[in-house]
Amino acid sequence: MAKKAEASAEQLELMDVTPEYAKPLKAAARKYKKASAERQVALHEEVEAKKKVLEIVKAAGIKPDAEGVMKCHVDGMTIKITPRDELVKVKMDEDDDDDAPGADEE
Repeated sequence: MAKKAEASAEQLELMDVTPEYAKPLKAAARKYKKASAERQVALHEEVEAKKKVLEIVKAAGIKPDAEGVMKCHVDGMTIKITPRDELVKVKMDEDDDDDAPGADEE
């Protein structure tokens, strides 16, 4: 009987039950979390910059046109604020296409 107890006390080799995709999935998930954190920081900076643009435009006393749009041109930039939700758009003069990435920022 003593021999059976000794044999069962040994640790059997464990099977690897990790799926094949675990390593690349973990790497992709970590990259996603990092990008998400960076995006959150950038979003906060964007919101603060938008508030500052609105504050300066309002303090400058720029009058809205008949449609309620406030617009000014300063050193190669056109700043446009629409009344619906105070949408801020900044267009660089060298931007030919309104649909270019980054041409309109909210």
